[in-house]
Amino acid sequence: MVEHEKVVKSIEKKMGFAPNIMKLVKELDPKSVEFYEFCDKVIQEDGALPAKFKLMLVMAMGAQRHCKECVSSAMKGAMKHGAKKEELIEAIRVIFVAGGAQAVAACREAIEELMK
Repeated sequence: MVEHEKVVKSIEKKMGFAPNIMKLVKELDPKSVEFYEFCDKVIQEDGALPAKFKLMLVMAMGAQRHCKECVSSAMKGAMKHGAKKEELIEAIRVIFVAGGAQAVAACREAIEELMK
């Protein structure tokens, strides 16, 4: 297996899926997957902060940027790392307080996923 394929499979295993943008970038420029490997190590491995909290931070940052896919992907990753529904709801509440209605609008798909 080519090294960049291993990185994609590793991320897929940790998150339960590989973000669509990662698949597209891998097709366009396989060397860029090295950046994803770095991100994977920083975000998806427990350190001083558990991975689920790091992913909730990524979720909030995605909401601030009004990136619906970023919020949904980070939320799914946080769930895969053990985040409970109540923790995610509270994170969305904090996003609302800190980022306002537009940031919460970016959470719409993630909220719908939680309601299932």
